[in-house]
Amino acid sequence: MKRKSRSVISIIISLCVMIVASACTNGNESQSTITKTQHTTISSHLEEQIDLSNNLLYCASFQMAWNVMRDQIIKGDILLEPDTLLAKYLNRNLQENINISSDSYVATAGELSKDLVTRINKEQQEKFGNQVAHEFNIPQNTTNSKQLIAYAILYKNLEFPTEFEKLENPIVFTANGHETFIKGFGVHSFSSTKRQHEKLSKQVAIFDYRNEDDFILLLTSKSADDQIILAKVAPNKTLLQTYTSIVHRMGKVKASELRDNETLRMPKIDFDLIHSFSELENKRIINKGWEGWSIAKANQEIRFKLDEKGAVLKSRAFVALMDAPPPQIEKPRKFIFDKPFLICLKQKNGVKPYFALWMSNSELFVGK
Repeated sequence: MKRKSRSVISIIISLCVMIVASACTNGNESQSTITKTQHTTISSHLEEQIDLSNNLLYCASFQMAWNVMRDQIIKGDILLEPDTLLAKYLNRNLQENINISSDSYVATAGELSKDLVTRINKEQQEKFGNQVAHEFNIPQNTTNSKQLIAYAILYKNLEFPTEFEKLENPIVFTANGHETFIKGFGVHSFSSTKRQHEKLSKQVAIFDYRNEDDFILLLTSKSADDQIILAKVAPNKTLLQTYTSIVHRMGKVKASELRDNETLRMPKIDFDLIHSFSELENKRIINKGWEGWSIAKANQEIRFKLDEKGAVLKSRAFVALMDAPPPQIEKPRKFIFDKPFLICLKQKNGVKPYFALWMSNSELFVGK
């Protein structure tokens, strides 16, 4: 679709991302949702450098919208003037849709019209039902110009087979010299004789435990296609490098399960953030045949919740009966996420995560 007119016509990238870890919450808990932040950076790509002072949040939906704009509208890498580093990262397309199951997203592009909006809403309803209350509405057009949009929505709503324990005592999260009391869930003190704990142990796989500040957990849910990784490790330079290092460590060892008297304490996370990629907005597109077009708006909404009821995970049980070491007295391990850590959500067979969050501070946690 090409236009020779040099009048300013807009391309809108409009995204709504919903990754919901818990199927239901009560009214009091919903009030704790974080909607404004001061020390959280939202990135559209995994190669963003980790800042030890700020949280770093990535979700694949913006890349998905960029991809459909590039493939269905521009028909090539999107070239902007003035050029931006962000556009170069997006054109590299590190996050392909093969890393996300097709029933988890809607991504499309075209000329903004009632027919397109109806088609988007119909596909959302077919895939997500009433779980997604949001409907895509026609944005207000103040210029009377023709508009093109690229739209993507990513939705995951998964539950743990067995609900984790609510922790009565808060987790004291320490980072950058500050302590914050936050709500948590997990297992207060594991006992293999408790039926509830036996079920919970099948939801937790432990990889490469080195000490209380260096370990990796893989949790499982009712989804056989998704995995969640919690890693309390020293970060690498970027999100991608940190994730790659973690996966490498997991691939070199066998998983273990929770043992008697061990503690698992994970923070509750609950936020609903909207971010505009201002570095892309009002930039002219200089691809041949697209002179006069510009990106008018580029934004992303990310809704994420993690608590004792649910998380996005792959369902997998580890039974370690063979090659067992002789019984010995060992100091109980502790799995307490009380310092900076990484959380990743990924498709089981995906190469890269579709959601990654490095927690450098307590800004996105549910306070005690």
